[in-house]
Amino acid sequence: MVERSLYPKPMFDTRQKIARSLERQFAEMGFATQGVEALRNGADVSLRTLYKYFPSREAMIVGALEYRELAYREWLVGGPGDGIEHVLYPIRRLGDWLTEVANTGCLFMNALSAYPESQAVRDVVQRHKQQLEDGFRQRLLQVAPHCDSDSLAATLLLLHEGLTETARLHGPRKATAAALHAARSSLIYEGIGSRA
Repeated sequence: MVERSLYPKPMFDTRQKIARSLERQFAEMGFATQGVEALRNGADVSLRTLYKYFPSREAMIVGALEYRELAYREWLVGGPGDGIEHVLYPIRRLGDWLTEVANTGCLFMNALSAYPESQAVRDVVQRHKQQLEDGFRQRLLQVAPHCDSDSLAATLLLLHEGLTETARLHGPRKATAAALHAARSSLIYEGIGSRA
């Protein structure tokens, strides 16, 4: 399945425009197949301009991942203001992402698999996953201030990541339903929400 960008397309400066193009190209074709000339051509800039903003392949990958982070964070904004659905919203929105935007696995983990020795790639991947976990923790504390938010946030992150991978095998709808069921059961077990 080819990924397509559905997030807003505001006016971009040159760096953002290139990062957006790199993100799209890496998402569609992976990290190993394209040379710098293909990436430059896809961004529709000169080689000098590409290297001005992203002076190495590693910098290009990090720029693409940072762009994806911003796009995905924007994708998760909103949802129900309280209750169990407030906590579950990021998982529901991930299901939407996998249906409407991309179902090719996690771009961050794909990058780390392609460049396991790159500390810069590892740092941006870890930062992204930590931000997701922190987002779950904030939602939990808003709904249930006295819960074990650390443990539950880690559980919800695990389900989020599992959904991303399982959707490739079973399809987004089935995987999302399973992840939401498991997340809801975990929250109810901790006294957050009800089966009704």
